[in-house]
Amino acid sequence: MKPRYTIAVLMLLVCLSFFGQQLKSVPMQGQPQKTSTQVATNQQELILQLQAENEAMQKQLEKVEKEIELYRGDVRAKEANINEVLSHWLTIMGIMMAVIGIAIPIILNYRNEKSMEEMLEDVRKQAGSAESQAKEATTQASQAKQAVIEIEELKKHVTEIEKQINADKLAAEKAAKESKANQLFTKAVNEKDPSKAIELYNQAIELKPDYYEAYSNRSLRKFDIGDHTGALADIDKAIDLKPDDEDLFINRGILKSKNSNQTSALVDFEKAISLKPDDADAYFNRGIVKDEMGDKEGSLADYTKAIDLMPNYAMAYNNRANIYMELGKLEKALSDVNIAIEKDGNNCYFYDTKGQVFMAMGRNEDALVDINHSLSIDANYVDAIESRAKCYKKLAETEQDPARKADLIAKAEANEKKAESLKKGDKV
Repeated sequence: MKPRYTIAVLMLLVCLSFFGQQLKSVPMQGQPQKTSTQVATNQQELILQLQAENEAMQKQLEKVEKEIELYRGDVRAKEANINEVLSHWLTIMGIMMAVIGIAIPIILNYRNEKSMEEMLEDVRKQAGSAESQAKEATTQASQAKQAVIEIEELKKHVTEIEKQINADKLAAEKAAKESKANQLFTKAVNEKDPSKAIELYNQAIELKPDYYEAYSNRSLRKFDIGDHTGALADIDKAIDLKPDDEDLFINRGILKSKNSNQTSALVDFEKAISLKPDDADAYFNRGIVKDEMGDKEGSLADYTKAIDLMPNYAMAYNNRANIYMELGKLEKALSDVNIAIEKDGNNCYFYDTKGQVFMAMGRNEDALVDINHSLSIDANYVDAIESRAKCYKKLAETEQDPARKADLIAKAEANEKKAESLKKGDKV
């Protein structure tokens, strides 16, 4: 309910209460009661009076209502003003609280920061001191560590130097032994006496136990003095030390061939060829073994292969000449032996071969010239001495002069005896 209606109702209730009490008629003792006409008149007056009073009250109410309305407007204005002021102050207080909320932590933080800065400064100073001490300790530790490393490195260096000195010493000793062994080896190669040569090879092997070349050469000299078992043992040892050396297989093949073991010799020559297919010596020696085994065509092919690989192989030309001669190809034989002499004119073998070719061709006088030239190079060359004995006999067969014939026969017999004597001298 609005305030103005509330006030009107309250005023009406007050009036009714007041007038209601006056309407009660209380007869008084000693006073006569009024008549009904008087009562009606009184009531009419009362009503008029109430109406007048009501109108007055109504006016008063309207006035009061207007005043209340004015007051309400003032209240509203004041309320709005108060609200505005309150809002303003609330805003200010909010701002102040916000400022305070920011300022207080800032102030506190500032104080804390100052305190913290002081503490941090102390910590920094202590840390700086500790860091300085730590750096100094680290420096000392680093220096100590470096010193230890340098000492260890020095020890290693000293150890390496000692090892190097020992290695150099051993190398020097080994080099000295090898140098001495090489000198003995060279001396043995040039030694004509097989026994002395063997002794020199023994000394060389003692200084250099892995000297496979010395074993190989000693095997050949042992074979020369008839020690075939020792010769094969030495060449086997050489092959054990150097199993990829084709020359060792060639040497063993030669020894086996000289010991009448052509089949095994052939195996060694083939092994040498498998190790080095372009080794002319392997083909050459296999050609010799094939010739001894009766394989003339195979021998001819091997000599030809050796000459293809080594065009200046004079001995291969000489041996092929012998095969051509055995096959009756005398012109080819003469051509090959002439090439051999052209390439090596100081070889007694070649002149003996040429003499034999001439004898096969019936040119005995020419044969005698070449055979004599062979013996002029090596007077004790048994094959040439035997060739000359044959040549003297051939000449004697066609000689008509008895004295000349007898002389030729005597020379032939003398050469045969010399050859036999030299052969016996070769045997032990």
